[in-house]
Amino acid sequence: MQPVEKKSLYLKISDSIYSYIQMNGLQPGDKLPSEREMSAMLGTSRNSVREALRILEDRGLIYVKTGSGVFIQNPYGENNSFSVRLTNFTLHEIQELQSTLDHQAVENAMKRGTDEEKQQLISLASEMVRLASDNLYSHILDHSFHSKLYEIGRNSVIHQLIVHIREYRFVQQEESEDGNDSIWLPTVLQHLELAQALYDKNLEKAVKAIDEINEYGFQISHKE
Repeated sequence: MQPVEKKSLYLKISDSIYSYIQMNGLQPGDKLPSEREMSAMLGTSRNSVREALRILEDRGLIYVKTGSGVFIQNPYGENNSFSVRLTNFTLHEIQELQSTLDHQAVENAMKRGTDEEKQQLISLASEMVRLASDNLYSHILDHSFHSKLYEIGRNSVIHQLIVHIREYRFVQQEESEDGNDSIWLPTVLQHLELAQALYDKNLEKAVKAIDEINEYGFQISHKE
């Protein structure tokens, strides 16, 4: 984790902690460093770290055990599980898989999501757009947007598979020299277009928006 600037402090700290979780491959039940340790790592106060942890807790990424510490939350809540290990795959093959899964996820969300849930997506995307006007990008809001999208599609298998693909790409990008927040700003408007298309039940526009989001990310990956 790197020290953060004062501007949008809580948001930046929460993003930094989220990056730490992804880069270290932390799993549900794993414990985060203490508030004191994180404040030292980030070069900020414990109160600021505490506020950032509240953001992460509200988003369902962590949970706090009083007297024990902060732990990674299970995002799926499923008892049944099986593991699939992929080997010798290309980035193009991963792109094809994510595209197929995302198309189905978008269609599911359009059919199965309520108007209230779709409005929540619009609100998240609108907040991303507002931040982008100040040249700010939030991994947490992006994560929350896609988690909500897959959640309202009501297919936990698709949800989990796409999350694993996105996390793999996230770690790969963070390890590259271009792994900074601002490179994702060009995808922000498409998130709002996607959310609005879902609400309007316009599948063609929704698929176009998710394709543009994914294509941009894979174009960056192909440069490495």
